[in-house]
Amino acid sequence: MDETSFSQPSLEGIRGKVLVLGFVVALSIGVLLARLAWLQILQNKYYKAKAVENSTRVTFLRAPRGIIYDRHGNLLAANKQSLSLTAIATQLDNLHDLSLRLARILELPYLEVLTRLQKAKDSNSVLPVVIEHDLDLNVVSRFFEQKLFLPGIDIVPDISRTYPQGEVLAHVLGYTGEITQGQLGRRPDRKMGDIVGQDGIERLYDDQLRGIDGEQRVRVNALGQCLSPETSKPVITKEAKAGLPIVLAIDLDLQRLAYQALGERHGAVVVVDPQTGEVLAMVSRPSFDPNVFTRRITPDIWKKLNAPDHPLYNRALSGFPPGSVWKPVTLLAALDSKAVKPDTKLHVSGGISLGGFFFGDWTHSSGLFDLVKCLAWSRDSAFYQMALKMSPEQIKKWGLNFGAGRPTGVELPHERVGLVPDSQWKLRVYKEKWYPGNTLHMSIGQSFVDLTPAQAARMFSGFGMRGQVPNLHFVIKIGNRQIPPPRPEFVKVRQEYLKVLLSGLKAVVASGTGGATRLGNIEVAGKTGSAEAPPTGSKTHAWFACYAPADTPRIAMCVFIEHGGHGGSAAAPIAKVLLTKFFGVGSAQETPSAAKKKDKKRH
Repeated sequence: MDETSFSQPSLEGIRGKVLVLGFVVALSIGVLLARLAWLQILQNKYYKAKAVENSTRVTFLRAPRGIIYDRHGNLLAANKQSLSLTAIATQLDNLHDLSLRLARILELPYLEVLTRLQKAKDSNSVLPVVIEHDLDLNVVSRFFEQKLFLPGIDIVPDISRTYPQGEVLAHVLGYTGEITQGQLGRRPDRKMGDIVGQDGIERLYDDQLRGIDGEQRVRVNALGQCLSPETSKPVITKEAKAGLPIVLAIDLDLQRLAYQALGERHGAVVVVDPQTGEVLAMVSRPSFDPNVFTRRITPDIWKKLNAPDHPLYNRALSGFPPGSVWKPVTLLAALDSKAVKPDTKLHVSGGISLGGFFFGDWTHSSGLFDLVKCLAWSRDSAFYQMALKMSPEQIKKWGLNFGAGRPTGVELPHERVGLVPDSQWKLRVYKEKWYPGNTLHMSIGQSFVDLTPAQAARMFSGFGMRGQVPNLHFVIKIGNRQIPPPRPEFVKVRQEYLKVLLSGLKAVVASGTGGATRLGNIEVAGKTGSAEAPPTGSKTHAWFACYAPADTPRIAMCVFIEHGGHGGSAAAPIAKVLLTKFFGVGSAQETPSAAKKKDKKRH
């Protein structure tokens, strides 16, 4: 057989194999080239973004909180630039060592820092979680000394709340603070480290004030730490939206003056526009500085906030026995129930006896007084005689009509509604029946009756407005939206009864116990009060409530001084200082003693 017959098939087989191999190689190269084209061209943007993500960090851009102004545009609550310590959840490891270092830097207990870091880690948040707000320079300095050993921890620019007026408006504005765990549970739209309103206007209007946080990307190194501003500038990926500004009816000048006039005494002042219910001033003393809540509360600050004189306690919205400022209510009830007539005259004396008990008057002088003079000189024995012919329910009816025992309308939390008792209330609470002596005490605003200074200001607004009782409010504008005043309530009072009441309130100032508030040609109407209150043997609470001008009221107010003594000598002079300022007569800065000297010369 020829040798060529054996070699021909072998060469053809080799060629076939080479062709198959070449095809496989070409196909593989084609697939690789196609994949490369897919990655480099079609998926370029996606992987480029991934690369950017690996070298940048998303961080928050705090929205400026809405600014709060008074009615004249004065700043009441604003914002300031600050620094916050943050943690990145995905980069937190070895929490024990990290907590020890941060505890020394922040000067906080180890367990407290560990708890905060553990919550941050458990949150799995993409955004940084704020561990500490509003850092001072010492903390910042210590942090940068240890930064190399603090992976996942950084300091970022932030915005903090500031209150330029300090203690003067603390009980109205309230304060902001870091959201609590309980609040987080109720508000899933919020996140750990958020700043929210915790009291006052800040709390009630938190949704309008807070705005919407933005986001930005910041370049970081291999350790996840931000690079210096010289080599990397943040790129804003979502603009922050500022909260809405809010305008309050507060008149800052009147607010400051009321605060100064109270001095170191414990008490409250509430000033309102009787026509609209706008609150022009609300002061409670002692007070506190809301700026302390923008950063960690130290033990010393906590001790001051919880001092025995209760600086956090808003006395303007708390109930106290009103004493004789309650007597206008009793007078209206007596007229309405026919216990007395408009022309009735009563014999006043040092007091009356009932059931073996003696109910004393504040003075032993006696005489025959008409109802106007009984109110002007606040004669207890006259109101006892009216009470003997009435039930507690009849007195309660007129107290409720003018706002006692009910919310005033102010947009603040924790408002107390006081107490207007009746026989059913006493039976329910004390398990005993109502005695006639209880009605006597109720008629002069003692025993069970409780009234807040804000309620007293509202009541006297209603008297001055002839039965039109305003609902009190602070907010007059949110953003560009004007807030209309709430509708007032209307009390039907017979004109002959109203005439007696209004004449009596004018006489209180013109010739009675409230003479310290006489104001030249401007007629003031009001009522003094001196209310007994525990502890036994202490000075009485001093009250004065009024409105002016008497015939067309533009301002109404209540001044209350806890254990201040007599309303006519302690509270009324403060009211005169505020009235003087409001009407622009004389000097609003003169002392009560100076005002008395002028009154003596003038009359």
